[in-house]
Amino acid sequence: MTVRSSLSVSAAAALCTLVLLFSAVAKAEYRVQAGDVIEISVANAPDLRQRVPVQLDGTISAPLLGTIHAEGVLISDIRKRIRMALASKVVSIRMPDGRDMSRAIQPDEVAAAIVEYKPIFVSGDVAHPGEQVFRPRMTVRQAVIAAGGTLVDSGRAVLGSADIPNLRTEYISAWMGVASESAQLWRIGQELGGKGPFDKASLPPSPVPANTLSEILAFEKGTKARRAADFSRDKDYYLQAIKEADHQIEVLTEQQKTEDEGAKADAKDLQRALDAYGKGNLPSPRVSEYRRAVLLSSTRRLQTAAWLSQVKRARAELARSLEKMDSDLQIRLLTEQHDASVKLTKERARLQASEEKLRLAGARAPQPREEFGKPEYVIVRHEIDGPEKSIVDEDSELQPGDVVQVTISEVRFEARH
Repeated sequence: MTVRSSLSVSAAAALCTLVLLFSAVAKAEYRVQAGDVIEISVANAPDLRQRVPVQLDGTISAPLLGTIHAEGVLISDIRKRIRMALASKVVSIRMPDGRDMSRAIQPDEVAAAIVEYKPIFVSGDVAHPGEQVFRPRMTVRQAVIAAGGTLVDSGRAVLGSADIPNLRTEYISAWMGVASESAQLWRIGQELGGKGPFDKASLPPSPVPANTLSEILAFEKGTKARRAADFSRDKDYYLQAIKEADHQIEVLTEQQKTEDEGAKADAKDLQRALDAYGKGNLPSPRVSEYRRAVLLSSTRRLQTAAWLSQVKRARAELARSLEKMDSDLQIRLLTEQHDASVKLTKERARLQASEEKLRLAGARAPQPREEFGKPEYVIVRHEIDGPEKSIVDEDSELQPGDVVQVTISEVRFEARH
C-alpha cells in the first residue's frame, strides 16, 4: 500500500512538472494572430516609429518594410524578418541640433513588439458578455470579473426558460450594472482626491455572493494603480526631457559666449590689419584672410544662436506639456465622472424596472445563497489545426483571441422557512 501511494505521489509530481513545462513553453511560443498590432521603432529615430496591424491575410505592411507574412509566426522570428528588411536602408534622421542626417539603419537598432493583442471574448452566464481588451498574463478570473461576474439567481442557473427566472436574470444583470458603475464612480472619485471607502450601503441588497462586489472593487483598484503608474511614467518622461534640454541650453550658452569672444577678437584683428594696410605695412591678401576669419566666426556665432533658440523653444513646449498634464487629467476624470454618473442613473432605472416586473409577476428579487452551482469555464482557442476546446479553472491564463464560455451548473436549493 505504501509503495503504491509513493508511486502515485511520484506520478502526480511528474505530471505537475510536465504541465508547468508545457505552460512555460506555451507562453514563450505565442504566435502572432490577425488583429494583433506590432510597433516598429528605430533607435534615435522617433519619426520612424509606427504601429502596423496584422491584416486578415496574415501580413503586415509599412513604408521601407514592404509586406511580411506574420500570422502564425513567433514574434521573435517576425522581429528578425523586420530587422533583415530594414537593415542597410538609408533614412534621414533629425539630430538634436535640428540638422537632418542620412545614414543606414543597423539591425540592432530595430525593435519590434506587440503593443495590442487580438481581443478576447466572454460569453455565457456573465452579466456583460462581449469583447474585452487582452492584457498579458490575463486569467479567466479577471476576464469574468471584467464581464461583470457570473449570474446566479436564488435557485437555479440564470438561463431558465420560464418568465420568472428570466426576470431574475434581468434583475441580477441590472444589479451588476449598478455595482460596476458605482465602483467605477468611486474609483474616479479616488483619482480626483477622494479618501473615503466605497459605500456598500448605497447599493440595493446583493443577489449574488458577497465576494463578487469585492472582486469588482479589486478590479477598479487595479485600474487606478495602473493609470497612476502610466501618469507617473509620462511625467517622468517630460521631466527627463526637460533636464536634457537644460543641459543642452547650458552647453550651447557657454559655446555662444566663446563664439562671441572669438568674433570680437577677429573683428579687432581685422581693424588692426586695416590700419596696417592703410599705412602700407600689410599686403592686401593678408587683409582678405582677416575678413574671412571674421565672416567664419560670425557664421559660427549665428549657428550657435539658432541652435540655442531651437532648444529653448523645445524646452518651453515640454514645460507647457508638463504643466498641462494635471489639468488635462482633471478634465478627463471629470468627464469620466459625468459619464459614469449618467450610466449609473440608467442602470438604477433598469434595476428598478426589473424589480417592478418581478413584483407584478408575483415574485421577489433574488437573494444570495450560501451554496451555488460551480461555474464551468471552457476556452475555445484557435490553434494551427483549427479551434480547440478545453475545460479550465479560474486561474488559467488566456491568450489573444480566446473565447471564454461560462456555464453555471445546477444550483442546490436551500429550504425557505
